[in-house]
Amino acid sequence: MTTHAVYNEIRTGIDRLNDFEMSTHDLSQPRKRIAHADRVHFIGCGSSYWTGVIGQYASFQRGIDATAYAASEYLFTGPPITDRTVVVAYSQSGETSETVTAARRAKERGAVVIGITNSDDSSLGSVADEVLVTPAGTEKAVLATKTVDAAVMLTLSLLESKYSERTSSELQRTCRNVITQNLEAAVSVLAEAETLYTLGRGIEYGLAGEAATKFGEGALLHTTPLPTPEISHGPIANAAGEPALIIATQESKSSLTSEVVSKLRDASVTTIVLRRPTNEYGGDIAIELPAQSPDHPIVPLKILQSLTYKTAVKKGYNPDDPPELSKHVEWSALG
Repeated sequence: MTTHAVYNEIRTGIDRLNDFEMSTHDLSQPRKRIAHADRVHFIGCGSSYWTGVIGQYASFQRGIDATAYAASEYLFTGPPITDRTVVVAYSQSGETSETVTAARRAKERGAVVIGITNSDDSSLGSVADEVLVTPAGTEKAVLATKTVDAAVMLTLSLLESKYSERTSSELQRTCRNVITQNLEAAVSVLAEAETLYTLGRGIEYGLAGEAATKFGEGALLHTTPLPTPEISHGPIANAAGEPALIIATQESKSSLTSEVVSKLRDASVTTIVLRRPTNEYGGDIAIELPAQSPDHPIVPLKILQSLTYKTAVKKGYNPDDPPELSKHVEWSALG
């Protein structure tokens, strides 16, 4: 069996979780800047945008006024910015045109810019007031996995979220377990699908967006992420005969999730539910977290990465070389 670079990097992300937590000393100044901000804007493109969505919901848990924006939208139709605004800009390479330009313009309008990147010598680094370089290292695969892990872990630590209380060793044990579990039932359905909806609430909406990005890139599956109840407001009408992946691992038993799953099944949608073993939602296929799994978004994120990888391989695609994709996109029109 061929071992792809993306599979190795999914595993490497787990092995290096302890490296992805920067010291309190390294984060003290950017944490102070966020504490004194009126509002925080998270900006990025692709997976970096969805990392920002996770950051937005983690901020809400801390009572921080935060919003995630696609960097291109922020650049052209951005919200009001003052000298009490902090912009957290994500770019793996530090060279993403939209993100670097948006960060530069926000800084010119008085915002404090915190850059999160994998490069210690980049255009984003030259713009940012604070640069946080993740220790993810070079990623060989086009599909970003370990670099997303690093950005998510750093974001949760930066915000001093409740998730940062979990130990790296605990998370590593669980993540190594979940990526080896049997996902064949879900993979078989996804490999035959033409479209997919990924659904989640709160932070898990950010995970749904990241999953949609990976399914589109790696498995060439047209995927739309939505907040869980939103599928009933129109999209359910065209979902019959296709699957929906519902991410519901961080909540206690939710009657709303059960109701959404029931409506989807009534509409002939095949439901795949990523959940805790104690929560029954009535889906067609269940992907369960291990019993006593820590409440941390990195755990379902690793399952989703593994699910995407296995679906791509099942469909006969090379997940290391998705068509029309590269690690870095430039737009000459942005100058």
